[in-house]
Formats: sequence, C-alpha cells, structure tokens
Amino acid sequence: MRALWLIIIAGVSLAGAKPAAEKAVNLSGTWIIDPDQSESKRTSAELPKINIIGGRDIPRGNIEYPDNPNGDGGNDFPEESPARQLGDLTLMIIQTEGELQVTRKFTTYGKEWTVPQTFALDGSQCINLASDGRGGFMSRTRWQNNKLINSGTETRTVWDERIEISLTEEYAISKNEKKLTIKTMSITPRGVTMLKQVFNKLEKSKS
Repeated sequence: MRALWLIIIAGVSLAGAKPAAEKAVNLSGTWIIDPDQSESKRTSAELPKINIIGGRDIPRGNIEYPDNPNGDGGNDFPEESPARQLGDLTLMIIQTEGELQVTRKFTTYGKEWTVPQTFALDGSQCINLASDGRGGFMSRTRWQNNKLINSGTETRTVWDERIEISLTEEYAISKNEKKLTIKTMSITPRGVTMLKQVFNKLEKSKS
C-alpha cells in the first residue's frame, strides 16, 4: 500500500510540473539572402471555396487572380510577393529580452522598400505590416527546439474583397551563428506554398 501511494504521489508531481522554458537564441544581426541556397515550392489548391472575412464563401471560379503584383500595394498573393522571392533581400534583426525587431529591405520595380516589424517574445499578439508591406499580419511567437516560431494570419485585398491567409514562419540559426534559415508556410486560395530562405550574416569589418 505504501508503494502504491508513492507511485500516486509521483504521478501527481509529474502532472503538475511545468516544462522547462525554451531557450531563446539570439537572432540579431544583418543578414543577406543566399539565392542559391533558398527555394520555393507550391502545391495546388484543393479547396473549393475562399473564406472572405466578414462575408460569404465564394467559389474559386468566381474570382480572377492577377498574375503580376502592381507594385503599389495591390492584389497579389504572398507567394508572388517580391519580398518573398529569392532575389535581393536584406534583413536587419535586433533582438532584446522582450521583443524581436525585423526590418526587411529589398528592391523591386526600381523602387527600394523598407518594411519594419516588431514581435513580442512573450507570446502576446502583435499586429504588423505583412513582410512585403502589402497587407497586415497578426501573429504570436514562441520558442520551440531553439527555433522561433511566428504564426498567425495575413489579410490581403483581392478585387475589393479581404482575404485571410494562414502564415507560419520558423527562424533557425546555425551552430556557428553565421547562417539564418527562415521557413515560411502560407496557405492561400491558390494552395500551400513552402518557402525556405537562407541568409548569410554580414560580418562587421575590423577597423
């Protein structure tokens, strides 16, 4: 009987124990994209309808999708966004104990873009611009296996309709802290896009 009580007490103790806090890895630095190491994959959509925020479900065949972003905050989807393509892109990340500041700089259509974002590291909800500056991004962050997971929803305007897009980003830094990999999964009316962006850290010049 005494042994049984010890087992019960041990089980209650384990059930009430909190998991160890995930380690926060420092992602700070200036990061330059490596197009040769980056890649994008898309799967076709099987969803028959699009969820319109505050509206009705509309069959996919009733909406036309523009093939090219118009460069002024228009109707493109994330996988078509210049900020998520594999070309010219620089990240400047400042990480403090409480937040992560990410500034993206890229050039498209002859214009330079700067998109700042700030994410709270305590898991609270944050509202930012989308990574390409076209739309809004509402998300929460958490640490998991030494990786920063940032997940939420983006809103886009397509032919005067607001569309909700599910988006998850995973930030991971190499052991030597010289490479940063960001994996992004976006679920849109067109399907699922998996994007892997690999960045090299810009080393400070020694004076």
